[in-house]
Amino acid sequence: MSRPDNHDSPAGANLRLLLPYVADLELEVDRLRKQGRFVRQEASAALRRIRQLCAEAVKAEGDMLIAQIDRAAAGLGEALRDLQDAPGYHPSHDQVVAIAVRPLIEQVFRAQQRLEAAPQAELRLRLECEHVEWFPGRLRHLFDNLVSNALRYRDREKEQSWIEVALRETEQGYEFRVSDNGLGLPEGRPAEVTELFYRAAPARAAGLGVGLAVVKLLVEQSTGTLTVDSGQGQGTTFTLTLPRYDLDDFLL
Repeated sequence: MSRPDNHDSPAGANLRLLLPYVADLELEVDRLRKQGRFVRQEASAALRRIRQLCAEAVKAEGDMLIAQIDRAAAGLGEALRDLQDAPGYHPSHDQVVAIAVRPLIEQVFRAQQRLEAAPQAELRLRLECEHVEWFPGRLRHLFDNLVSNALRYRDREKEQSWIEVALRETEQGYEFRVSDNGLGLPEGRPAEVTELFYRAAPARAAGLGVGLAVVKLLVEQSTGTLTVDSGQGQGTTFTLTLPRYDLDDFLL
């Protein structure tokens, strides 16, 4: 008796049903993990700086130090504001809405700049349209992972690091291109980058490489596509094609 194909077995069917829930769970766990790490990092750094300035101000009694304390506190406030999700952006009620793409990507970039300690990195936007009708929580998660990946593996030997996000409308929906001038991938390796737990080199040691695999899963779950074009030392370009949905549509 032949062995049943895994995809046709009850276990395979259950696995296909489970995958969307696994993606949603990973999305939420990853969002909370990044948010917690971000708050600890920013709050700790700002408070250390404020305490240092306060100690110096007591000795010097100078208005200049008080102004620096004020700027440090204001910087912490800006960082915390960047953490606030807009209404409807939480994945637990992720529904198709009209999304203003520019402020979403700028907010994601600022947050990832701080997390990856890349203040000199530059964001370039080439948007043929300013709004898309899609799932905001999922779109933010996609860009969180793609921007984080680009900044983490930037080429520190290059004078300028940049990330470019391009958007155009197509007949079927939207095409996003996320490019960078970072380290890139070795010859013949781009296809592997979205495989679960993939790492390009031992230096990529922090955490499991699930971010880009989840990006691929979320894109394919929405019937979109994700392709990678990269060369070692030449940067990487991710191209996402996402279908257009009506405003009352949900991903199931």
